[in-house]
Amino acid sequence: MLLYTTWLPRLLLLPCVFAFYPYHDDHGGKSRRFIPFKPESRPSEGSGGVTVDIQKIRTKRKNDFTLVSSNKPSIPNAMAIDSDGSDFTYISILKFGSSGQDMYMLIDSGSANTWVMGSDCNSKACQIHNTFGSDDSTSLQKSSQTWSLAYGTGEVKGVVANDTVSLANYTLHMGFGLASTASDDFNNYPMDGILGLGRPSSDALGTPTIMEVLDQQGNLSKNIIGVHLQRASDGTKDGQITFGGIDSSKFSGKLGYTKVANDASWEIPADDAGVDGKAVGFTGKSAILDTGTSYILMPPSDAQKLHSLIPGSTQNGEIFVVPCSSNVNLYFTFSGVRYAVSPKDYVGQDLGNGCQSKVIGHQAFGPDEWILGDVFLKNVYTVFDFDNNQIGLSAQSSANSSSTGSSTSTKSSSSTKTASASHTSSAKSSKTTAASASGRGSSSSSATPATSSGPGDSSPFGSSDSSDASSASRTGVSVMSSAFLALIIGWTLVF
Repeated sequence: MLLYTTWLPRLLLLPCVFAFYPYHDDHGGKSRRFIPFKPESRPSEGSGGVTVDIQKIRTKRKNDFTLVSSNKPSIPNAMAIDSDGSDFTYISILKFGSSGQDMYMLIDSGSANTWVMGSDCNSKACQIHNTFGSDDSTSLQKSSQTWSLAYGTGEVKGVVANDTVSLANYTLHMGFGLASTASDDFNNYPMDGILGLGRPSSDALGTPTIMEVLDQQGNLSKNIIGVHLQRASDGTKDGQITFGGIDSSKFSGKLGYTKVANDASWEIPADDAGVDGKAVGFTGKSAILDTGTSYILMPPSDAQKLHSLIPGSTQNGEIFVVPCSSNVNLYFTFSGVRYAVSPKDYVGQDLGNGCQSKVIGHQAFGPDEWILGDVFLKNVYTVFDFDNNQIGLSAQSSANSSSTGSSTSTKSSSSTKTASASHTSSAKSSKTTAASASGRGSSSSSATPATSSGPGDSSPFGSSDSSDASSASRTGVSVMSSAFLALIIGWTLVF
């Protein structure tokens, strides 16, 4: 509790967007604290948003959410990924039980836990969302085994249940969490549960994960998933997740692979980062690729060095302001290949004196660890390879990306490769060793720091000591593990 009492009073207690991540407190307890960010307040142009009433069940539960529905995939073993129209939340519809109850599930590569809101739950969050229970399925089996996931502003807890779950063209019989209570943090966003696609060691329920069940039942030719997140403003409506294979139409060139750094999360060593052709000079860094986190999170010093290469950028604590007209690409390098991030994704809301950057200067874990959320993942096709413990990346094909500025970075004078249709990368293990929480990485950048603007520290995290976060455990955590989860609701930030 000590970790967030220093900054909670600084927030307006209105509906907000949270990215959750786990940590150990000084007494060994497990909890999560939230990360609020200021979002786009204007609708995405050309998003084609449609209001979808997700009310399906017979009880008095009603709420309307605006979702941009993706087209039905044309390839087998694939399922559509819908979005909230602002690129903050990515959701797929799974069917549960004998009646095929539709449940809107947050796609989360940062957690292996799959759970849904139960019909016995009397929390407000459950009352305004789809729930699932015995009245919805004659085949549901509820156990006495309990589970609890604790958050900085509340928790979700319930029992372990078993039933049929249908996704893509698969029908599985599997265990999952049936929530009996849920905090109010879940009230205002369109999800009825979470589809956990993280590493199996991060599972808290004590049941095989959905990927383990698919593999054990012989449903997959390869134990991999391919993820394509759409940008709502492009109007392509082609978000998709493929189980057991990839969709080569979604990316350009060949996939470049990097070995995963640990068995608890999808974390890979990073070579460097930069802006257009200019590198920062990072070493010893690693990045967690998480579909359940909206933004990019970097320790403050790393975020400052990256923003210092963006012309006209300024800093206000952990928040950075960039010119709204910025047309330079950010890039992140893995296994010698650069992957660009379009300004269409990192340039956020107009603040009057510029636009907020969606790269936040906050240390979530160790001083050498980054979280690359949807801001990055919208620019690449991502393969999570469970069999070979690696992640594959390739730039999205031009047919799937119409960003302002190039969707791939231009090649610099260095020998670093650029992800594009004209360049291919062979799979290989990275030679960079992942940094530990004690920190081994350093930066050789000599760029001029981003200037400070506005009052003091407007960070949503207040003055909390980042060393607390660096003590986070990323392995062997029985309840929270090292998962990341972005619960997207709308948000508020005090400047």
